[in-house]
Amino acid sequence: MADFLASVMAELNSNLPVGRRTLEQMVDSGDYSYKTKDGSEVVISKEQIDLLWTLCDEGEKIRLKLPIFVSTDTSYETGAWKIEGKDEAAVVSRILGKTLIKEGYLRLYHPDLKELRQKIPDSIMIVFRP
Repeated sequence: MADFLASVMAELNSNLPVGRRTLEQMVDSGDYSYKTKDGSEVVISKEQIDLLWTLCDEGEKIRLKLPIFVSTDTSYETGAWKIEGKDEAAVVSRILGKTLIKEGYLRLYHPDLKELRQKIPDSIMIVFRP
C-alpha cells in the first residue's frame, strides 16, 4: 500500500521544478524560467517578477525561491491550502493582504488560491503532500 501511495504522490507532483532559483538570481540572469520533472519549461512573466521584486525587502529578494509552493493543508478539516517558509508566507500574505497564522505559515482557502493564481500564476506551484 505504501508503494502505491508513493507512486500516486510522485505522479501528482510530476510538475515539480528540477531546481529552484531565488528571485534575485532570476533578475540578475534575466532568465525567468524553470524546468519541471516532466520536462516542461515554465516562464514567469516579467510583470510577475516585477511585482514580487517590489513586495520583497532586500533579504527576501536573496532568499525567496521560485516557484513558491502551495500545498494541501491536511491539518484543516474542511480543505485548505498552505504556504510554508518564512519568506514565502510573508510575501504571499502581502500579495493577498492576509495575516499569517504564525511566522512561516499562511493558510489559504479556495478564494485566496484563485486570487493568487490571478496575480502570480507562473510564480506558484501546487504540490500535493501530507
